[in-house]
Amino acid sequence: FAVTTAWIKTEPVLVALIAAAVIGDPLSLPVLAAIVIATAGVVILSTKPEVTEAMLSDLGPAATGLLAGLMFGLAAIGFRGGILALPEGGFLIRASTVLVLSLVIQSGLLLLWLALFERKALTASFGVWRTSLLAGFLGAFASQFWFIGFSLTTAANVRTLALVEVLMALGVSAWVFGQPVTGRQKVGMAVVVLGVGLLLGAQA
Repeated sequence: FAVTTAWIKTEPVLVALIAAAVIGDPLSLPVLAAIVIATAGVVILSTKPEVTEAMLSDLGPAATGLLAGLMFGLAAIGFRGGILALPEGGFLIRASTVLVLSLVIQSGLLLLWLALFERKALTASFGVWRTSLLAGFLGAFASQFWFIGFSLTTAANVRTLALVEVLMALGVSAWVFGQPVTGRQKVGMAVVVLGVGLLLGAQA
């Protein structure tokens, strides 16, 4: 599981390469290097040394993680491609339109799955509709900013800059739960900051 999760975190690199080939997103060597550095920082930050070593030896979990990262990456590229394909509207309108369409499709597929295979869970969800609506709204609100980002710059830039989320989560864990930050995590944080800084510098 740990090896698979670590490989999933390589998604920004996959997004950069595939988006450049499929939808023509610009990708310079400095940008690619910055993405690789930031991604490496997240892997260092979120894994133990033995997991990092196993990333190259456990081929089954590695393949699963790469495939999952690829699927996440293709979804991000598809969303950006859909936004760019809309002929009219500003960045906010186009981003919101594609977001609404994607949420309708996802909700419809999930509803169909629950109706066919998990009717008890579907019925139970109606009993907590207030909580469900709040969770759904917060999820959609967060997704709105993802899609705005996709409408303004390349999917690789968005996914790489979003890696700072890991730093925020680590900071919250240390502050709220009193979890100590290890030396390895500090190194990973520094590498992430370096990669993100290089990415921003390459865009200037």
